[in-house]
Parts: sequence; C-alpha cells; structure tokens
Amino acid sequence: MRALVKSETGLPGLQLQDIAPPEPIPNEVVVRVHSAAICATDVHIWHDAFACAMPVVLGHEFSGTVEAVGPGVAEFATGDLVACENNPDACGDCPVCRTGYPNICSAKRAIGFKRDGCFAEFLQVPAAMLHKVPAGVSALAATLAEPLAVAVHAVVDRCGVHPGDTVVVLGPGAIGLLAAQVARAAGAARVIVVGTNADAAQRLPLAAELGLDTCNVQTDDLRQRVLDLTNGYGADAIIEASGAVPAVLSAIDLVRRGGRIGVSGLTGGAEIAIPWDSLVAKAISLNFAYSSRPDNWEHGLRLLAEGKVQTLPLITNRFAFSDWQAAFELMEAGGCIRSVLELEPER
Repeated sequence: MRALVKSETGLPGLQLQDIAPPEPIPNEVVVRVHSAAICATDVHIWHDAFACAMPVVLGHEFSGTVEAVGPGVAEFATGDLVACENNPDACGDCPVCRTGYPNICSAKRAIGFKRDGCFAEFLQVPAAMLHKVPAGVSALAATLAEPLAVAVHAVVDRCGVHPGDTVVVLGPGAIGLLAAQVARAAGAARVIVVGTNADAAQRLPLAAELGLDTCNVQTDDLRQRVLDLTNGYGADAIIEASGAVPAVLSAIDLVRRGGRIGVSGLTGGAEIAIPWDSLVAKAISLNFAYSSRPDNWEHGLRLLAEGKVQTLPLITNRFAFSDWQAAFELMEAGGCIRSVLELEPER
C-alpha cells in the first residue's frame, strides 16, 4: 500500500513509499482511510522541528471505514464509518489514566508520531480508540473529528464555558474556529474570534460566515471592545488557541477577575515570561489543555450530528494523495485552514 513515511531527517526523509498493509491482530482494527487532514505538527515533523519515532507513517486527523477486525473485536464491523482517538497504548493504570486523562499518559504512543498514522491507504489501531460516525455526518466532515475533540476538551473540560458567558477565542485557526463553535453550543452569549492582519483574508471572514463575532487586533481595540460588551468587567472565559506569546499575555489582561483561561496553543519556545502577580491578584483559573479525552469524541461527533458545529467550511483545500507535498507547502505558507488528502477517490 502507499504511505507517507518519515524515515530520516531532512526534507527528502518524508516520501511516499510502498509498504506492507497491516493485518488485523487481537483487539485491533484495520481501517481504510477515506481522507486525512494536514496539521501544523505534520509540517513541523517534515522539517524535523517536532520529534517522532522514525520510520513512521505520519498523520493523525482522518476518517475511514473498517476494513477488517481482529479477534476479540465485537463492537465494529466491516464498512463502519469511524474516526479515531490519538491515545493508543496509554497504560490505563497510572493516576492520570485512572482519572480519565489517557491523553497525558506518559506511556501513550500517538499515531502519526510514535505509531504509524493515517497518511496511508490503511492503518491499524486499537478498537478502543474508534468512534462510529453518526448517521448524517459525512466522511469528509468527520475528517476533522480529532481537532474537534481537542476543542471540546479545551472549552468544556479545561475552561468550563457556561451559559451566558462572554468568551474570547484567541487564534482563528482550525482549533480556534472549532473552539468558538463549541463555546457557542455550550451556551455562551457572545463569542469573539480574534486574529491579526494575516487572518483578514480567510480565517476571520470564515468566522463571520459561521455567525461568530470577529476582531482584528491590528486594526481594532480588542480590550475596549471586551470592556464595552461586559460593562467593564472583562471576558468570563478566554480560549488561547494561537500559541502566540502576545496573545497569551493579552488573555490575562482581557479576562475578568475570577475568570477562566483555557490554553491549547503551543508557543514553540522553551519558556515565556508572564505577569504572575496579575494572575494571582485577579484569582484567574489558568488551565492547560492537551489532546483530548475519549468522551470528548462522542461530544464532538454529537455536536456535528446536531448541526451545532460545522467542520466542512474549515476544509479549504482538497488534494490527491500523490500531491501531498503541495498540500504541506500550502499549510506551511498559511494559505489554508485545513488541507485534506483524499485517498478514497483515488481507488
């Protein structure tokens, strides 16, 4: 089968290769990939800026159909449309696993990084990681079930958005746009998606098309706007999804006293300086979100089925699998929100 394999450092180290297809083993399932989305992390691995266990098939955002099931698998059958978590090999026994957070288990081997991922015609995953895609949700829409689950985790589990809240989402990338929709579905009265001039052509207009308020911090006074909307108190909740240091710092300024900040964006730096005393004086709840928990997937897929969240508008470009490099380069250049590699149409 064809697979996009990172086998060595350097740009030539990522190539389409013909490798043996996986065989079903006990408690695992072989999935035929329909479509797979390119994340910024995939581009970072391409450039050796994110560690992986080589050789490895990249990719972790996808949907597909069950091709074969191994012994001991009863809950899935051939032809089921599925999406897949990214927590394989979490031990299930450590304190974080036992309290429902396999996403931060030190033993897990995330697909596309430490275990073969979805940039391939087929992949093999534990049955426990799979979720059936609800009726009425297309395979293409379900391709972004993984970033949707990440957004649910950040908004619902870690930030705790409540009905009536004023929520500010910093960063209008895929996670930010999904988080804003999840916040609205959770009952937020106002959701403002914040970007910069770099987002003015595509991301902020899409946020507006999704019915969300928007703000360009390079042309508008975000702080004054938030104060005007909240009678001078500040936002109830901030979702930091950009990874930009100025945005991280602005979150502390924008949130009200006793408010909540949920952080999912990675800065890429070793450390940043933050106004610690301001966090203390305002009694801010600062919570970090990484990956997703199993129940976030069911929550996200339910929101998709109910039409409360849309993923298809975020898929701005679709490529044949053989054109993977053009898709990566577009993502690297910031020319898309999510580009998708389509494998099924090529068969």
